[in-house]
Amino acid sequence: MKKAIFGIIISVAVIMFLTNPSQADYSSWVGKQLKKDQNALIELGVDLAVVPYVRDQTSRTEAYVFSIYRTKLWNDKEIVVIGMFDSFYINKKNIEKIKKIE
Repeated sequence: MKKAIFGIIISVAVIMFLTNPSQADYSSWVGKQLKKDQNALIELGVDLAVVPYVRDQTSRTEAYVFSIYRTKLWNDKEIVVIGMFDSFYINKKNIEKIKKIE
């Protein structure tokens, strides 16, 4: 029984390690989120201005099985996102910060 549990834990850790997204994946994800339900002109602006800004203003802390992305915004606020399993997770407080900026 202990070997089975240990094997499951190791398997999950290996899967998490292999699916830990990169910083380029994060920048691309942010761009896709901002382009949802937008017109072509706004999509072009996101690609030309926002994605490079996010790439330059984001620091990544890698913990091998997941990563923490901290993006500094122009108003001295910070968005924190966790990346794991090839996905990104943002908490509700961060979403409220973004809505206040708009």
